[in-house]
Amino acid sequence: MATTDRSRRTRIPWFRMLTIRDIITARMLEHNYVGSGTQDDPYIVMFLEDDPRDPMGFSLWLRWVLCIAAGYVTFSVAFLSSAYSGSIRDISQDLNASPESATLGLSLFLLGFVLGPLVWAPSSEAFGRQAILVSTTAVHVVLNIAACFSPTLAILLVLRLLSGAFGAATLTNSGAVIADIFPPRQRGLAITVYALVPLFAPVLGPMVGTYVSGVWGWRWSMALMALMSATALVVAAFVLPETYAPFLLDKRARRLARLTGEHYVSAMAAAAGGSTKRGGTQRPSFATTLSRPFLLAANEPIISLLALYQAVVFGTLYFMFAALPSVYTDILGWPREQSGLSFLGVVVGMLLSVVFAIWDNTRYVRTLERLKGSAAPPETRLPACCLGGVCIVVGLLWCAWTARRGLPWLVNMASGVPFGFGIVLVTIGSTNYLVDAYTIYAASALTVCICGRAVWGAVFPLFVRSMFTSLGVWWSLAIPAVLSLICLPFPFVFYRFGPEIRARCKYAGAAHKAVQRARQQVDEETPLLD
Repeated sequence: MATTDRSRRTRIPWFRMLTIRDIITARMLEHNYVGSGTQDDPYIVMFLEDDPRDPMGFSLWLRWVLCIAAGYVTFSVAFLSSAYSGSIRDISQDLNASPESATLGLSLFLLGFVLGPLVWAPSSEAFGRQAILVSTTAVHVVLNIAACFSPTLAILLVLRLLSGAFGAATLTNSGAVIADIFPPRQRGLAITVYALVPLFAPVLGPMVGTYVSGVWGWRWSMALMALMSATALVVAAFVLPETYAPFLLDKRARRLARLTGEHYVSAMAAAAGGSTKRGGTQRPSFATTLSRPFLLAANEPIISLLALYQAVVFGTLYFMFAALPSVYTDILGWPREQSGLSFLGVVVGMLLSVVFAIWDNTRYVRTLERLKGSAAPPETRLPACCLGGVCIVVGLLWCAWTARRGLPWLVNMASGVPFGFGIVLVTIGSTNYLVDAYTIYAASALTVCICGRAVWGAVFPLFVRSMFTSLGVWWSLAIPAVLSLICLPFPFVFYRFGPEIRARCKYAGAAHKAVQRARQQVDEETPLLD
Protein backbone atom coordinates (compact mmCIF):
# COMPACT_ATOMS: atom_id res chain seq x y z
CA MET A 1 0.00 0.00 0.00
CA ALA A 2 1.25 3.45 -0.86
CA THR A 3 2.56 5.77 1.79
CA THR A 4 2.10 9.52 2.08
CA ASP A 5 5.50 10.15 3.60
CA ARG A 6 6.88 13.00 1.53
CA SER A 7 10.43 11.96 2.28
CA ARG A 8 9.81 8.80 0.27
CA ARG A 9 8.45 10.59 -2.76
CA THR A 10 10.02 9.17 -5.91
CA ARG A 11 12.30 11.54 -7.78
CA ILE A 12 12.38 11.10 -11.55
CA PRO A 13 15.40 12.46 -13.46
CA TRP A 14 14.43 15.35 -15.71
CA PHE A 15 15.72 13.65 -18.85
CA ARG A 16 13.38 10.72 -18.19
CA MET A 17 10.53 13.15 -17.60
CA LEU A 18 11.19 14.59 -21.06
CA THR A 19 11.64 11.32 -22.94
CA ILE A 20 9.45 8.70 -21.21
CA ARG A 21 5.73 9.42 -20.93
CA ASP A 22 4.58 6.15 -19.33
CA ILE A 23 6.98 5.99 -16.38
CA ILE A 24 5.94 3.41 -13.79
CA THR A 25 7.50 3.40 -10.34
CA ALA A 26 7.16 0.64 -7.75
CA ARG A 27 4.72 2.81 -5.81
CA MET A 28 2.49 3.22 -8.87
CA LEU A 29 2.58 -0.51 -9.54
CA GLU A 30 1.78 -1.53 -5.95
CA HIS A 31 -0.92 1.06 -5.27
CA ASN A 32 -4.42 -0.14 -4.31
CA TYR A 33 -6.50 1.40 -7.08
CA VAL A 34 -10.29 1.66 -6.93
CA GLY A 35 -11.88 -1.19 -8.90
CA SER A 36 -11.39 -4.94 -9.24
CA GLY A 37 -9.24 -5.13 -12.38
CA THR A 38 -11.85 -6.76 -14.60
CA GLN A 39 -13.13 -5.50 -17.92
CA ASP A 40 -16.47 -4.61 -16.35
CA ASP A 41 -14.87 -3.03 -13.28
CA PRO A 42 -11.35 -1.92 -14.23
CA TYR A 43 -8.93 -0.27 -11.88
CA ILE A 44 -9.30 3.52 -11.98
CA VAL A 45 -5.90 5.09 -12.58
CA MET A 46 -5.31 8.58 -11.27
CA PHE A 47 -2.36 10.55 -10.00
CA LEU A 48 -1.28 9.52 -6.53
CA GLU A 49 -0.57 11.86 -3.67
CA ASP A 50 2.84 13.48 -4.23
CA ASP A 51 2.92 11.87 -7.68
CA PRO A 52 6.11 13.10 -9.41
CA ARG A 53 4.37 12.92 -12.80
CA ASP A 54 1.30 14.93 -11.84
CA PRO A 55 1.57 18.29 -13.68
CA MET A 56 -0.58 19.96 -11.03
CA GLY A 57 1.84 18.66 -8.40
CA PHE A 58 4.89 20.42 -9.81
CA SER A 59 6.53 22.88 -7.45
CA LEU A 60 5.59 26.53 -7.84
CA TRP A 61 9.02 27.52 -9.17
CA LEU A 62 8.91 24.74 -11.78
CA ARG A 63 5.45 25.81 -12.91
CA TRP A 64 6.69 29.34 -13.51
CA VAL A 65 9.79 28.06 -15.31
CA LEU A 66 7.50 26.10 -17.63
CA CYS A 67 5.20 29.12 -17.98
CA ILE A 68 8.11 31.33 -19.04
CA ALA A 69 9.39 28.62 -21.39
CA ALA A 70 5.96 28.22 -23.00
CA GLY A 71 5.72 31.99 -23.24
CA TYR A 72 9.05 32.27 -25.04
CA VAL A 73 8.14 29.55 -27.54
CA THR A 74 4.96 31.46 -28.32
CA PHE A 75 6.80 34.80 -28.36
CA SER A 76 9.15 33.61 -31.10
CA VAL A 77 6.25 32.70 -33.41
CA ALA A 78 4.22 35.84 -32.66
CA PHE A 79 7.34 37.96 -33.22
CA LEU A 80 7.91 36.32 -36.61
CA SER A 81 4.34 37.09 -37.65
CA SER A 82 4.97 40.86 -37.73
CA ALA A 83 8.78 41.23 -37.98
CA TYR A 84 8.44 40.42 -41.68
CA SER A 85 6.65 43.75 -42.24
CA GLY A 86 9.90 45.64 -41.68
CA SER A 87 11.43 43.90 -44.72
CA ILE A 88 8.61 44.33 -47.24
CA ARG A 89 10.23 47.23 -49.10
CA ASP A 90 13.62 45.48 -49.37
CA ILE A 91 12.01 42.19 -50.42
CA SER A 92 10.00 43.86 -53.18
CA GLN A 93 13.13 45.57 -54.55
CA ASP A 94 15.44 42.54 -54.30
CA LEU A 95 12.97 40.00 -55.71
CA ASN A 96 11.48 42.35 -58.35
CA ALA A 97 7.96 42.32 -56.94
CA SER A 98 5.39 44.94 -56.05
CA PRO A 99 5.06 45.99 -52.39
CA GLU A 100 1.47 44.69 -52.44
CA SER A 101 2.69 41.22 -53.49
CA ALA A 102 5.45 41.24 -50.90
CA THR A 103 2.90 42.16 -48.22
CA LEU A 104 1.24 38.77 -48.79
CA GLY A 105 4.08 37.25 -46.75
CA LEU A 106 2.52 38.84 -43.68
CA SER A 107 -1.05 37.74 -44.41
CA LEU A 108 -0.06 34.22 -45.48
CA PHE A 109 1.85 33.67 -42.24
CA LEU A 110 -1.32 34.58 -40.33
CA LEU A 111 -3.33 32.34 -42.65
CA GLY A 112 -1.06 29.54 -41.47
CA PHE A 113 -2.29 30.33 -37.96
CA VAL A 114 -5.75 29.34 -39.22
CA LEU A 115 -4.75 26.08 -40.89
CA GLY A 116 -2.24 24.77 -38.36
CA PRO A 117 -4.29 24.74 -35.13
CA LEU A 118 -7.08 22.79 -36.81
CA VAL A 119 -4.67 19.84 -36.88
CA TRP A 120 -2.23 20.49 -34.05
CA ALA A 121 -4.67 21.16 -31.20
CA PRO A 122 -6.70 17.95 -31.56
CA SER A 123 -3.48 16.08 -32.32
CA SER A 124 -2.08 17.20 -28.97
CA GLU A 125 -5.14 15.78 -27.23
CA ALA A 126 -4.64 12.47 -29.03
CA PHE A 127 -0.83 12.18 -28.98
CA GLY A 128 0.22 14.55 -26.19
CA ARG A 129 1.36 18.16 -26.11
CA GLN A 130 5.12 17.54 -26.14
CA ALA A 131 5.42 15.35 -29.24
CA ILE A 132 3.35 17.73 -31.36
CA LEU A 133 5.10 20.84 -30.03
CA VAL A 134 8.64 19.56 -30.63
CA SER A 135 7.99 18.01 -34.05
CA THR A 136 6.14 21.01 -35.47
CA THR A 137 8.67 23.49 -34.08
CA ALA A 138 11.48 21.50 -35.72
CA VAL A 139 9.78 21.79 -39.12
CA HIS A 140 9.12 25.47 -38.38
CA VAL A 141 12.87 26.02 -37.90
CA VAL A 142 13.75 24.31 -41.20
CA LEU A 143 11.22 26.44 -43.08
CA ASN A 144 12.58 29.65 -41.57
CA ILE A 145 16.14 28.71 -42.51
CA ALA A 146 15.00 27.99 -46.07
CA ALA A 147 13.30 31.41 -46.21
CA CYS A 148 16.70 33.09 -45.79
CA PHE A 149 17.78 31.70 -49.18
CA SER A 150 14.53 32.17 -51.14
CA PRO A 151 15.41 32.97 -54.79
CA THR A 152 11.90 34.16 -55.73
CA LEU A 153 8.96 35.79 -54.01
CA ALA A 154 6.70 32.82 -54.78
CA ILE A 155 8.98 30.43 -52.88
CA LEU A 156 9.25 32.89 -49.99
CA LEU A 157 5.45 33.20 -49.76
CA VAL A 158 4.98 29.42 -49.73
CA LEU A 159 7.60 29.08 -46.99
CA ARG A 160 5.91 31.81 -44.95
CA LEU A 161 2.55 30.06 -45.22
CA LEU A 162 3.99 26.71 -44.13
CA SER A 163 6.08 28.33 -41.41
CA GLY A 164 2.97 29.94 -39.95
CA ALA A 165 1.03 26.68 -40.13
CA PHE A 166 3.70 24.66 -38.28
CA GLY A 167 4.52 27.46 -35.87
CA ALA A 168 0.85 27.76 -34.92
CA ALA A 169 1.17 24.62 -32.80
CA THR A 170 2.87 26.73 -30.15
CA LEU A 171 -0.13 29.05 -29.91
CA THR A 172 -2.53 26.28 -28.91
CA ASN A 173 -0.22 23.87 -27.09
CA SER A 174 1.66 26.43 -25.03
CA GLY A 175 -1.57 27.94 -23.76
CA ALA A 176 -2.89 24.47 -22.95
CA VAL A 177 0.29 23.76 -20.97
CA ILE A 178 -0.61 26.66 -18.66
CA ALA A 179 -4.01 25.08 -18.06
CA ASP A 180 -2.33 21.72 -17.41
CA ILE A 181 0.08 22.84 -14.68
CA PHE A 182 -1.62 25.70 -12.81
CA PRO A 183 -4.60 25.16 -10.49
CA PRO A 184 -7.44 27.68 -10.87
CA ARG A 185 -6.32 29.93 -8.01
CA GLN A 186 -2.91 30.46 -9.67
CA ARG A 187 -3.92 30.15 -13.31
CA GLY A 188 -5.24 33.69 -13.71
CA LEU A 189 -1.87 35.39 -13.22
CA ALA A 190 -0.08 32.77 -15.34
CA ILE A 191 -2.47 33.20 -18.26
CA THR A 192 -2.12 36.97 -17.90
CA VAL A 193 1.63 36.69 -18.40
CA TYR A 194 1.15 34.21 -21.23
CA ALA A 195 -1.61 36.22 -22.95
CA LEU A 196 0.63 39.26 -23.19
CA VAL A 197 2.96 37.37 -25.52
CA PRO A 198 0.83 37.18 -28.72
CA LEU A 199 -0.21 40.80 -28.15
CA PHE A 200 3.13 42.33 -27.15
CA ALA A 201 5.41 40.41 -29.54
CA PRO A 202 3.75 41.72 -32.73
CA VAL A 203 4.28 45.27 -31.45
CA LEU A 204 8.04 44.65 -31.11
CA GLY A 205 8.37 42.70 -34.37
CA PRO A 206 8.15 45.61 -36.84
CA MET A 207 10.56 47.75 -34.78
CA VAL A 208 13.28 45.09 -34.74
CA GLY A 209 12.58 43.82 -38.26
CA THR A 210 12.79 47.31 -39.75
CA TYR A 211 16.12 48.02 -38.07
CA VAL A 212 17.79 44.71 -39.00
CA SER A 213 16.53 44.84 -42.58
CA GLY A 214 17.63 48.45 -42.97
CA VAL A 215 21.16 47.83 -41.65
CA TRP A 216 21.98 44.32 -42.94
CA GLY A 217 19.26 43.44 -45.45
CA TRP A 218 16.09 41.38 -45.43
CA ARG A 219 17.86 38.01 -45.56
CA TRP A 220 19.56 38.78 -42.25
CA SER A 221 16.16 39.69 -40.85
CA MET A 222 14.97 36.24 -41.91
CA ALA A 223 18.09 34.75 -40.32
CA LEU A 224 17.18 36.43 -37.03
CA MET A 225 13.74 34.84 -37.24
CA ALA A 226 15.31 31.44 -37.91
CA LEU A 227 17.61 31.89 -34.90
CA MET A 228 14.68 32.75 -32.64
CA SER A 229 12.72 29.72 -33.80
CA ALA A 230 15.79 27.50 -33.26
CA THR A 231 16.14 28.67 -29.66
CA ALA A 232 12.41 28.02 -29.22
CA LEU A 233 12.98 24.45 -30.42
CA VAL A 234 15.71 23.97 -27.81
CA VAL A 235 13.39 25.25 -25.09
CA ALA A 236 10.51 23.03 -26.26
CA ALA A 237 12.69 19.93 -26.44
CA PHE A 238 14.69 20.30 -23.22
CA VAL A 239 12.46 22.30 -20.87
CA LEU A 240 8.82 21.41 -21.56
CA PRO A 241 7.76 17.86 -20.57
CA GLU A 242 4.44 16.22 -21.37
CA THR A 243 1.74 17.88 -19.23
CA TYR A 244 -1.62 16.70 -20.60
CA ALA A 245 -3.09 14.73 -17.71
CA PRO A 246 -5.60 12.57 -19.67
CA PHE A 247 -2.81 11.48 -22.03
CA LEU A 248 -0.37 10.73 -19.18
CA LEU A 249 -2.96 8.73 -17.24
CA ASP A 250 -3.97 6.84 -20.37
CA LYS A 251 -0.33 5.90 -21.04
CA ARG A 252 0.03 4.80 -17.42
CA ALA A 253 -3.13 2.70 -17.60
CA ARG A 254 -1.90 0.96 -20.73
CA ARG A 255 1.52 0.32 -19.21
CA LEU A 256 0.01 -1.08 -16.00
CA ALA A 257 -2.26 -3.33 -18.07
CA ARG A 258 0.75 -4.71 -19.96
CA LEU A 259 2.72 -5.28 -16.77
CA THR A 260 -0.04 -6.94 -14.74
CA GLY A 261 -2.37 -8.45 -17.32
CA GLU A 262 -5.35 -6.81 -15.62
CA HIS A 263 -7.66 -4.05 -16.80
CA TYR A 264 -7.02 -0.38 -16.05
CA VAL A 265 -8.72 2.82 -17.18
CA SER A 266 -7.71 6.41 -16.57
CA ALA A 267 -9.91 8.50 -14.30
CA MET A 268 -10.59 10.99 -17.11
CA ALA A 269 -11.63 8.24 -19.53
CA ALA A 270 -13.85 6.66 -16.87
CA ALA A 271 -15.51 10.01 -16.25
CA ALA A 272 -16.12 10.40 -19.98
CA GLY A 273 -17.52 6.89 -20.24
CA GLY A 274 -14.43 5.27 -21.71
CA SER A 275 -14.07 1.49 -21.88
CA THR A 276 -11.07 -0.76 -21.79
CA LYS A 277 -9.45 -3.44 -23.85
CA ARG A 278 -6.66 -5.79 -22.85
CA GLY A 279 -4.20 -3.00 -23.50
CA GLY A 280 -5.91 -0.37 -21.38
CA THR A 281 -8.03 2.65 -22.15
CA GLN A 282 -9.91 2.98 -25.41
CA ARG A 283 -9.08 6.49 -26.62
CA PRO A 284 -11.20 8.61 -28.97
CA SER A 285 -10.22 8.23 -32.61
CA PHE A 286 -8.01 10.83 -34.24
CA ALA A 287 -10.89 11.75 -36.54
CA THR A 288 -12.98 12.56 -33.47
CA THR A 289 -10.33 14.82 -31.98
CA LEU A 290 -9.63 16.40 -35.39
CA SER A 291 -13.27 17.38 -35.83
CA ARG A 292 -13.65 18.67 -32.26
CA PRO A 293 -12.76 22.35 -32.92
CA PHE A 294 -15.40 22.48 -35.67
CA LEU A 295 -17.97 20.87 -33.38
CA LEU A 296 -17.14 23.27 -30.58
CA ALA A 297 -17.45 26.29 -32.87
CA ALA A 298 -20.78 25.07 -34.26
CA ASN A 299 -22.44 23.85 -31.07
CA GLU A 300 -21.00 25.86 -28.18
CA PRO A 301 -22.24 29.49 -28.20
CA ILE A 302 -19.81 30.39 -25.42
CA ILE A 303 -16.84 29.45 -27.60
CA SER A 304 -18.19 30.85 -30.87
CA LEU A 305 -19.12 34.27 -29.42
CA LEU A 306 -15.98 34.73 -27.33
CA ALA A 307 -13.86 33.57 -30.29
CA LEU A 308 -15.60 36.23 -32.39
CA TYR A 309 -14.84 38.83 -29.71
CA GLN A 310 -11.16 37.86 -29.60
CA ALA A 311 -11.06 37.94 -33.41
CA VAL A 312 -12.43 41.49 -33.50
CA VAL A 313 -9.93 42.60 -30.85
CA PHE A 314 -6.97 40.94 -32.58
CA GLY A 315 -8.02 42.20 -36.00
CA THR A 316 -8.33 45.71 -34.59
CA LEU A 317 -4.81 45.47 -33.16
CA TYR A 318 -3.37 44.55 -36.58
CA PHE A 319 -5.55 47.24 -38.16
CA MET A 320 -3.91 49.77 -35.85
CA PHE A 321 -0.45 48.49 -36.87
CA ALA A 322 -1.21 49.76 -40.36
CA ALA A 323 -3.36 52.76 -39.40
CA LEU A 324 -1.40 54.52 -36.65
CA PRO A 325 1.82 55.09 -38.65
CA SER A 326 -0.29 56.70 -41.40
CA VAL A 327 -2.07 58.91 -38.88
CA TYR A 328 1.18 60.13 -37.35
CA THR A 329 3.02 60.71 -40.63
CA ASP A 330 0.23 62.02 -42.87
CA ILE A 331 -1.84 63.95 -40.31
CA LEU A 332 0.33 64.74 -37.30
CA GLY A 333 3.47 65.36 -39.38
CA TRP A 334 5.89 62.86 -37.83
CA PRO A 335 8.94 61.62 -39.79
CA ARG A 336 8.29 58.13 -41.14
CA GLU A 337 11.26 56.59 -39.29
CA GLN A 338 9.71 57.67 -35.98
CA SER A 339 6.18 56.46 -36.71
CA GLY A 340 6.77 53.18 -34.88
CA LEU A 341 6.78 55.14 -31.63
CA SER A 342 3.05 55.74 -32.10
CA PHE A 343 2.49 52.41 -30.33
CA LEU A 344 4.02 53.58 -27.05
CA GLY A 345 0.58 54.31 -25.60
CA VAL A 346 -0.55 50.78 -26.44
CA VAL A 347 2.57 49.35 -24.78
CA VAL A 348 1.94 51.39 -21.62
CA GLY A 349 -1.64 50.14 -21.49
CA MET A 350 -0.49 46.53 -21.83
CA LEU A 351 1.99 46.93 -18.99
CA LEU A 352 -0.66 48.51 -16.76
CA SER A 353 -2.93 45.56 -17.47
CA VAL A 354 -0.41 43.28 -15.79
CA VAL A 355 -0.68 45.32 -12.58
CA PHE A 356 -4.47 45.08 -12.75
CA ALA A 357 -4.30 41.35 -13.47
CA ILE A 358 -2.28 40.78 -10.29
CA TRP A 359 -5.01 42.52 -8.30
CA ASP A 360 -7.70 40.58 -10.18
CA ASN A 361 -6.00 37.28 -9.40
CA THR A 362 -5.98 38.27 -5.71
CA ARG A 363 -9.72 38.90 -6.00
CA TYR A 364 -10.18 35.43 -7.48
CA VAL A 365 -8.15 33.80 -4.70
CA ARG A 366 -10.28 35.57 -2.09
CA THR A 367 -13.36 34.17 -3.83
CA LEU A 368 -11.92 30.66 -3.55
CA GLU A 369 -11.20 31.20 0.13
CA ARG A 370 -14.80 32.23 0.74
CA LEU A 371 -15.95 29.04 -0.97
CA LYS A 372 -13.78 27.00 1.46
CA GLY A 373 -12.25 24.59 -1.01
CA SER A 374 -15.11 24.40 -3.50
CA ALA A 375 -14.40 25.26 -7.11
CA ALA A 376 -15.27 28.79 -8.19
CA PRO A 377 -17.62 28.99 -11.19
CA PRO A 378 -15.86 29.89 -14.44
CA GLU A 379 -17.90 33.10 -14.58
CA THR A 380 -15.72 34.46 -11.76
CA ARG A 381 -13.12 35.12 -14.48
CA LEU A 382 -15.28 37.47 -16.55
CA PRO A 383 -15.26 40.85 -14.69
CA ALA A 384 -11.84 41.69 -16.17
CA CYS A 385 -13.17 40.90 -19.65
CA CYS A 386 -16.17 43.17 -19.09
CA LEU A 387 -13.95 46.07 -17.99
CA GLY A 388 -11.54 45.49 -20.87
CA GLY A 389 -14.32 45.66 -23.43
CA VAL A 390 -15.39 49.08 -22.21
CA CYS A 391 -11.78 50.32 -22.31
CA ILE A 392 -11.34 49.16 -25.92
CA VAL A 393 -14.37 51.10 -27.14
CA VAL A 394 -13.29 54.21 -25.21
CA GLY A 395 -9.73 53.99 -26.56
CA LEU A 396 -10.80 53.56 -30.19
CA LEU A 397 -13.31 56.41 -30.12
CA TRP A 398 -10.74 58.60 -28.36
CA CYS A 399 -8.19 57.80 -31.07
CA ALA A 400 -10.69 58.58 -33.83
CA TRP A 401 -11.72 61.94 -32.36
CA THR A 402 -8.14 63.13 -31.78
CA ALA A 403 -6.61 61.99 -35.10
CA ARG A 404 -6.59 65.49 -36.58
CA ARG A 405 -4.32 68.45 -37.04
CA GLY A 406 -4.20 71.13 -34.37
CA LEU A 407 -4.11 68.78 -31.37
CA PRO A 408 -0.88 67.75 -29.60
CA TRP A 409 0.27 64.27 -30.63
CA LEU A 410 0.32 63.24 -26.97
CA VAL A 411 -3.47 63.56 -26.81
CA ASN A 412 -3.86 60.95 -29.53
CA MET A 413 -1.08 58.70 -28.22
CA ALA A 414 -2.76 58.61 -24.80
CA SER A 415 -5.75 56.88 -26.42
CA GLY A 416 -3.56 53.82 -26.81
CA VAL A 417 -3.43 53.36 -23.03
CA PRO A 418 -7.08 52.27 -22.54
CA PHE A 419 -6.94 50.39 -25.85
CA GLY A 420 -3.82 48.39 -24.89
CA PHE A 421 -5.18 47.90 -21.37
CA GLY A 422 -8.48 46.61 -22.72
CA ILE A 423 -7.23 44.17 -25.34
CA VAL A 424 -5.15 42.33 -22.74
CA LEU A 425 -8.04 42.13 -20.25
CA VAL A 426 -10.48 40.89 -22.89
CA THR A 427 -8.00 38.26 -24.06
CA ILE A 428 -7.02 36.96 -20.64
CA GLY A 429 -10.52 37.17 -19.20
CA SER A 430 -12.12 35.24 -22.04
CA THR A 431 -9.22 32.76 -22.22
CA ASN A 432 -9.41 32.06 -18.48
CA TYR A 433 -13.14 31.57 -18.78
CA LEU A 434 -12.83 29.13 -21.68
CA VAL A 435 -10.07 27.16 -19.94
CA ASP A 436 -12.09 26.86 -16.73
CA ALA A 437 -15.32 26.02 -18.53
CA TYR A 438 -13.88 23.47 -20.98
CA THR A 439 -10.84 22.05 -19.06
CA ILE A 440 -10.11 18.80 -20.94
CA TYR A 441 -11.15 20.42 -24.24
CA ALA A 442 -9.12 23.58 -23.60
CA ALA A 443 -6.76 23.08 -26.57
CA SER A 444 -9.64 22.69 -29.02
CA ALA A 445 -11.48 25.67 -27.53
CA LEU A 446 -8.37 27.83 -27.86
CA THR A 447 -7.95 26.60 -31.44
CA VAL A 448 -11.28 28.15 -32.40
CA CYS A 449 -10.15 31.46 -30.88
CA ILE A 450 -6.73 31.38 -32.54
CA CYS A 451 -8.17 30.62 -35.98
CA GLY A 452 -10.63 33.50 -35.70
CA ARG A 453 -7.92 35.88 -34.51
CA ALA A 454 -5.63 34.87 -37.36
CA VAL A 455 -8.30 35.38 -40.04
CA TRP A 456 -9.27 38.83 -38.82
CA GLY A 457 -5.64 39.77 -38.20
CA ALA A 458 -4.77 38.83 -41.78
CA VAL A 459 -7.75 40.57 -43.39
CA PHE A 460 -8.15 43.80 -41.42
CA PRO A 461 -4.85 45.46 -42.46
CA LEU A 462 -5.58 44.90 -46.15
CA PHE A 463 -8.37 47.50 -46.10
CA VAL A 464 -6.65 50.30 -44.20
CA ARG A 465 -5.47 52.31 -47.20
CA SER A 466 -8.75 52.02 -49.13
CA MET A 467 -10.77 52.87 -46.01
CA PHE A 468 -8.70 55.96 -45.30
CA THR A 469 -9.15 57.08 -48.91
CA SER A 470 -12.89 56.48 -49.21
CA LEU A 471 -14.15 57.01 -45.64
CA GLY A 472 -11.66 59.36 -44.08
CA VAL A 473 -9.74 58.95 -40.84
CA TRP A 474 -12.66 59.38 -38.44
CA TRP A 475 -14.93 56.70 -39.92
CA SER A 476 -12.03 54.36 -40.66
CA LEU A 477 -11.03 54.38 -36.98
CA ALA A 478 -14.64 54.38 -35.77
CA ILE A 479 -15.61 51.15 -37.57
CA PRO A 480 -13.43 48.91 -35.32
CA ALA A 481 -14.94 50.76 -32.34
CA VAL A 482 -18.45 49.92 -33.54
CA LEU A 483 -17.52 46.24 -34.03
CA SER A 484 -16.06 46.16 -30.51
CA LEU A 485 -19.22 47.79 -29.18
CA ILE A 486 -21.35 45.07 -30.81
CA CYS A 487 -19.29 42.39 -29.04
CA LEU A 488 -19.22 44.24 -25.71
CA PRO A 489 -22.37 42.56 -24.25
CA PHE A 490 -21.01 39.00 -24.70
CA PRO A 491 -19.05 38.71 -21.42
CA PHE A 492 -21.83 40.51 -19.52
CA VAL A 493 -24.38 37.97 -20.78
CA PHE A 494 -22.17 35.01 -19.87
CA TYR A 495 -21.45 36.49 -16.45
CA ARG A 496 -25.18 36.63 -15.74
CA PHE A 497 -26.45 33.52 -17.53
CA GLY A 498 -23.26 31.45 -17.94
CA PRO A 499 -24.20 28.52 -15.63
CA GLU A 500 -27.53 28.04 -17.41
CA ILE A 501 -25.90 28.23 -20.83
CA ARG A 502 -23.11 25.80 -19.89
CA ALA A 503 -25.66 23.32 -18.54
CA ARG A 504 -27.26 23.21 -21.99
CA CYS A 505 -23.95 22.84 -23.86
CA LYS A 506 -22.76 19.31 -24.59
CA TYR A 507 -19.01 19.80 -24.31
CA ALA A 508 -19.11 22.25 -21.41
CA GLY A 509 -21.30 19.79 -19.53
CA ALA A 510 -19.02 16.86 -20.36
CA ALA A 511 -15.94 18.78 -19.22
CA HIS A 512 -17.67 19.70 -15.95
CA LYS A 513 -18.67 16.09 -15.32
CA ALA A 514 -15.14 14.87 -16.05
CA VAL A 515 -13.67 17.29 -13.52
CA GLN A 516 -16.31 16.41 -10.92
CA ARG A 517 -15.68 12.69 -11.44
CA ALA A 518 -11.94 13.17 -11.06
CA ARG A 519 -12.46 15.07 -7.80
CA GLN A 520 -14.77 12.34 -6.58
CA GLN A 521 -12.10 9.76 -7.34
CA VAL A 522 -9.65 11.81 -5.26
CA ASP A 523 -12.08 11.77 -2.35
CA GLU A 524 -12.51 8.00 -2.67
CA GLU A 525 -8.75 7.45 -2.82
CA THR A 526 -7.96 9.58 0.23
CA PRO A 527 -8.91 6.96 2.87
CA LEU A 528 -6.61 4.46 1.17
CA LEU A 529 -3.71 6.86 1.53
CA ASP A 530 -4.16 7.62 5.23
